[in-house]
Order: sequence, then C-alpha cells, then structure tokens
Amino acid sequence: MAVFKSLDTAAPDYIVDVDFDTQTLELKLPIQNLSILAGSNLLLRFQNLPSGWSPTVEFSNNDGQTIVAGGPFEQLVVGRNQVLAINAQSDTSLFQFRALIQRGFGVHNEDNSAIIFSQWLPFELIRETDEDRLITIQVLPDGEGLTVNPLQITIKEGMRVVWDFSEVAKEYHQPLVIYGRPILEQPPADPQTFFGPHESFVYRGNTLVEGNGNNGIKGIYRYGVYLLDIRTRAIVVRSSGDPQTDNEGDSTVAR
Repeated sequence: MAVFKSLDTAAPDYIVDVDFDTQTLELKLPIQNLSILAGSNLLLRFQNLPSGWSPTVEFSNNDGQTIVAGGPFEQLVVGRNQVLAINAQSDTSLFQFRALIQRGFGVHNEDNSAIIFSQWLPFELIRETDEDRLITIQVLPDGEGLTVNPLQITIKEGMRVVWDFSEVAKEYHQPLVIYGRPILEQPPADPQTFFGPHESFVYRGNTLVEGNGNNGIKGIYRYGVYLLDIRTRAIVVRSSGDPQTDNEGDSTVAR
C-alpha cells in the first residue's frame, strides 16, 4: 500500500464551488459529501460573495460536537473569495465540514456582524491507496521533434501528472504542454481546451510542467509537448506523436 504524501506544492488537487444564493441568502455546495486523498490540497471558490463579506471553512469531529481548527489540513489560506486548504494529513479519517461567510468581524464593525453557514457535510480523508498518485512522463528527442514516454496514461481525481523535459530543454527554453480538442463523454461548461483534464499547470524552472486538479469530465484528451525559445517567443521544437490522457474523472469526490 502506498501512503499519499504532500507533493510540496500549493496547487489545488480538488476544487469545490460554493454558491451564495442572493434570493434565499443560503450558501450551497454542489456535493453531498467529500472524500480526498491524504497529502492533497482543496480549493473552495465562493461565487456571488456580497461586498464586505469574507469566506472561511470550519471542520468538526465526525459527530459534529467539537470544532477542529483547520480539520485535517496543515494550512488554511483565506483570500477575498476563496479558501485554499493545504496538505491534508491527519490520524483521523472522518470529519464534518461546512463553508461560511462572515461580515463585520474587524475594528469598529462588531455592531454590524453576521455569519451565514452552509450545511454540515461528511468529509473523509483517504490515507492509503493501491494506485500511484503521481505520474511522470519523460519528454525525449525524436529526430527533429519530441516524443513522450509513456504515450498514453490514465488519470483520476487527486492524481497529478509531471512532464519531465530535462533530456531536451536548453537554458533558453520554456517547456509547454498544450491540449487540443478532446473526445468527451459530456460537453464541458468551459470550452477552453488548453489545460485538458487539468485545472492548472505549475512550471518548475525550464524542465518540469506539472498538471494539477481534475475537471471531472471523462474522456480522451490529446496533447502536444513543445519547447519555446524565450529569446524570440517562438516554438522551436514540437512533439511528432499523438500522446493522450484518458481521464476517468471524479473517482474520489462525490458530487
């Protein structure tokens, strides 16, 4: 059994949108429960947040009786309309969690304070799995172009993909991974194709590109790998094959 450890990045592995209903004044989440892999990062994005309100998240033990600061996460980074929970690590597997927004908690604002909560939802931390979490793809020279090994991979929610360009990148190169038109089981809400099944890319120096997050849409995503000359902003080398990613989607997040 492989224990999932932190991959030393703040990029989100899971993204949950929290919607504030301006008609009913309720916070709504599009899920009934949440299960994530240990070592993962969770991003809560708050939609339609009223002016002057700030977001946060609370965790309790599984019976809902005791508030647990930060829950299983090592850090909570709170922004204007989002909360990033970093590195889920805990000896406890089961929690309850809820999103909330608050107003007036600051100097001279106590008289105008208010809080709106979402419902408590079950939260499970999965600490072990038989599957590898991190897939590394080697980018290699192929005549005058590039190829990758392996050519096809299969991913699920919570997994990350790293393309290693160290065999081909020069100091003046920037590596790129660009997805094209996918073959999907359902149409996406966002028609952009650049990120493929991922929510974001992390560029580490001039040798590594890391694909993080999962859009949850099952299908085959074809991509190309490229080297960009940073002196001229021109693509100087591109892949000659047809590598692809088979996305099995949200296997660990219940939506």
